[in-house]
Amino acid sequence: MNAFSLHIVNRKIWVLLFISGALFSCKKQNGNIVIEGQGADSKLALVRDTLKIRAVTVREDSLPANNLRYSLLGLMNDPELGRVTAGVYSQTGILEPVADFPNTETPDSAILHIPFISGINYYGDRLANVLLNVYPLSEAITSGSIYYQSNELKVDKSLESSYFGPLYHFRSDSIRYRKGKIKLEPGLRIKLSSQMASKLMSLPKEAYTSQENFLKNFNGLAILPSDRDLMMGTGGLGVYDFNNVISLSYRAKILLYYRDTQTFTFTFNSSKTTLNRCTTGPYPATILDQLKYPDSTFLLTWAQTPNGIKTRIQIPGLFDLVKNGNVAVNKAELIVYADQPKISDDFYAPPRLNLVQPANRFSDRNAIIEDATTNFGGEYNPADGSYRFIITRHLQNVLNAKALRGVDVNYGLYITVPSDQPVTGARIPLNHSKTKLLITYTKLN
Repeated sequence: MNAFSLHIVNRKIWVLLFISGALFSCKKQNGNIVIEGQGADSKLALVRDTLKIRAVTVREDSLPANNLRYSLLGLMNDPELGRVTAGVYSQTGILEPVADFPNTETPDSAILHIPFISGINYYGDRLANVLLNVYPLSEAITSGSIYYQSNELKVDKSLESSYFGPLYHFRSDSIRYRKGKIKLEPGLRIKLSSQMASKLMSLPKEAYTSQENFLKNFNGLAILPSDRDLMMGTGGLGVYDFNNVISLSYRAKILLYYRDTQTFTFTFNSSKTTLNRCTTGPYPATILDQLKYPDSTFLLTWAQTPNGIKTRIQIPGLFDLVKNGNVAVNKAELIVYADQPKISDDFYAPPRLNLVQPANRFSDRNAIIEDATTNFGGEYNPADGSYRFIITRHLQNVLNAKALRGVDVNYGLYITVPSDQPVTGARIPLNHSKTKLLITYTKLN
């Protein structure tokens, strides 16, 4: 084959590869979601728009009480939202089985220690004294069951122990342990009543021989804030670790002392059997008005944990985008702003918010949107008080359902404060004078 013929063949091969590549590129973009920057050379025009939203505060659905990484504990009178309480129910166990425990003897004392986590570990007035009561549980916690923060378990109030003071000790201290000492990490330390110590000392002998036998005879503990009045803006919620087994110094435990030098250690079992019991309210009139008129829109709304309230966002004009045919969403971003004058060092903005959708049109239950499976945002920006969420896939799904199937799944969105990762007692006021839903899309027709 001469050089000229070879040139013609190579040219034909190059053209064929070019056409194949072009066809392959078209196939990659025939879906409705167009990633930002993709198709920049297309002759289809990009449209940028800002959609109006409606916002209102609604009640949060029942949040999970168990399987949380940490637990909230305390009592607070929020200057904006009123009363918040957080208590803990937890199944207990034994650290080391004993074959012949001296259960007829009188104990010296019993100390409850719950470690305080590092990092974001307190919400409210750190200097406030809080009254807590400790009771044995009168009913068992089942590890395979799902509990909610609104659940209330029965307790034995005849064996009450009380604590009045700050919600944690700031420093590490040493405490007597067997014939020596053990370091206690910063946290909550409560001396249990003599009646409670006697209860722990006088269980049937089999209870001290195994975890299984112990649970047959002792259900666990309740640590509950006392129902008392607090001045506005006082009190707080701490974050505690009931489940870590790093070391005995850090681990949540009850130290039972007897015979002057002997110590028997009770522990807490797992996140499956540690429950948060949380209540909120009564709310001020500004919140009650929104809860009463959920179809209205308000300039200032709220989201709160634990088990409190959340903001519902509706997008009434969304389907105007597909009146003349479907569109391909390049990018959609919801930006909400904290009302910063209502934020302080004690009542700080949550480091992260969640954006979810209703499970169905009539549900208060939260369901994950598709964008949440990727890094879609939600972190607080203290520079301008904003939280940003990328909801490209979610809006495309809603528009597809309407344009292609005639189905309305525009149920709106919920802004919530996470109940886990991180665990925090925080709330957030949202000022919607600056809220934006920015959308960039391509008209397909």
